Amino acid sequence: MRYFLFIPLLIISVFVNAQSMISFDEFFVDGSLRIDYIHAGTATTQSAIVKAIIKEPYWGGNKSKLIDKFNFGAYRVNVYDINSNKLIYNYGFCSLFEEWQTTDEAKTKTRSFQETIIIPYPKSKVKIELIHRNRKLEPEIILTEIVDPEDINIEYRDLRETVNHTMWKESGDYNKKVDLVVIAEGYNNTETEKFRKDADNLLDFLFNEEPFNINKDKFNVYLIEAVSEESGTDTPGDNIWKKTALNSRFYTFGSERYLTSADYHIIRDYASVVPCDQIMILVNSDKYGGGGIYNFYSISSAGNMFSNQVLSHEFGHAFAALGDEYYTSSTAYNDFYDLNTEPYQPNITTLVNFDSKWKDMVDDNTPIPTPDTKEYANVVGVYEGAGYSANGIYRPMRSCRMKELNSGFCPVCLKAIESMINYYAK
Repeated sequence: MRYFLFIPLLIISVFVNAQSMISFDEFFVDGSLRIDYIHAGTATTQSAIVKAIIKEPYWGGNKSKLIDKFNFGAYRVNVYDINSNKLIYNYGFCSLFEEWQTTDEAKTKTRSFQETIIIPYPKSKVKIELIHRNRKLEPEIILTEIVDPEDINIEYRDLRETVNHTMWKESGDYNKKVDLVVIAEGYNNTETEKFRKDADNLLDFLFNEEPFNINKDKFNVYLIEAVSEESGTDTPGDNIWKKTALNSRFYTFGSERYLTSADYHIIRDYASVVPCDQIMILVNSDKYGGGGIYNFYSISSAGNMFSNQVLSHEFGHAFAALGDEYYTSSTAYNDFYDLNTEPYQPNITTLVNFDSKWKDMVDDNTPIPTPDTKEYANVVGVYEGAGYSANGIYRPMRSCRMKELNSGFCPVCLKAIESMINYYAK
């Protein structure tokens, strides 16, 4: 959902130039290689242990863009061809574990979380590195796995015949579109139609908003009808516990409105039945809440009066790595951002390296920082207060969907979202 990192523009330009040098057909075949692992540790320690290596029928990414140009995420996956030691694929993501590490509980306890690496299926032996980047920008390799695609111990898993799924919107070749997978959670075997109606409502809202409305033909959208034994979701604060397909719950890290699922491997099982770039989870509840984690998933209750806006906000996190711009609401996090480091999120800044952000969108006559006054109500500037802190972190406008639900996305966030759409779909 959020984290901090600045990579020099020179390195990013090298990554971008490298994209044109990697041929999908030289190094990969259709399908994906999935590594399920357990991520465990404390506030200051971590380890990753492989649980399973799986071959799946689809990889939804863009075959002409194998080297990630954005460099977002606290975690990076690098894939090297063993024969040439060439970097042939990489991407970034965030996780529940990294968020938990900033909580008080992590100071005294050890916990484990499920995570997954997904890459296009390699033609020959590869080295896969999982890298964590800390607050001081120091990379640490926490997992290295050599994978031979011919290894007989790699499980082939194809759940297409056992999980009911439908196409909500079809726009074209899944390797040239954003493949959005929407999974039902907390809908029992009598509530399939309710899930479809809830999905219609939330997706119609999303695709009538900027910038999705003018880019809707760049998306394929799939509905995954996961069936739960019971209707609803866990609400620990009310002592409510439900048997559901994805084991979702409110009160994540003690925050009542933070709705998540820690059973990520099950989520990936359901998502595997169709091509997948982004996972969206709709929870059969009218309680206010949701969550969004970059290249992990976005999730929201489906029946609250604010569900449309919540899911749109959370999708901003999960899809475009947008940071939270609010700073007055309580969270479980401690000092989430290093004020001496430029955050990687495209819509927040510490002014450590503002040239890498939206400086080119700020008028020369607009002061930096910008006064949070009515005079600048609709002006792109640099307004103090963002990223859960009233001081030292800045946002682009006084109001934005990433700050408050009753606003649309600001121009900086719109640009970031559209850039990500075009990365997948061009």
